[in-house]
Amino acid sequence: MAESHVITGLVAKRSEVGGLIAHYQQEITRLQNDLQHLDATIKLFDPEYDLRTIRSKPVRQRNKYFAHGEGHRLMLEALRKLGGQASTVQVALAVLTRKGINAEHQSGVHHCLDGVLRRAASSGVVTVVGRDETGIIWKLADLPQ
Repeated sequence: MAESHVITGLVAKRSEVGGLIAHYQQEITRLQNDLQHLDATIKLFDPEYDLRTIRSKPVRQRNKYFAHGEGHRLMLEALRKLGGQASTVQVALAVLTRKGINAEHQSGVHHCLDGVLRRAASSGVVTVVGRDETGIIWKLADLPQ
């Protein structure tokens, strides 16, 4: 026989999830109506405009560990302190220490910094020099002064 406190907890959770679903369905309906009004307004100004050519703008999740640009700045600071070359794990540990973040958040910070390092590599700020057992090894690029 099921425990009554377990059933009570599950019923409460189901009620919460049902409420969230109803809320987001209403929000979807509202946004679809807004989209239809925008489409009609575009067509009012330019009846020949092909609405299918408009791409949806992706929604980005806000980073909970770093303020805007802080991850990049801390990553550069950590790489400099680590001699200009380090693995993603070493950079993440240095940033964890610098920010005073608990080690339980290491995987989240590591994931964020991995993205920061990859974006920095695409802009030429850092380069990949190899791999070790902990992952990719990054090096500060030799930038002109």
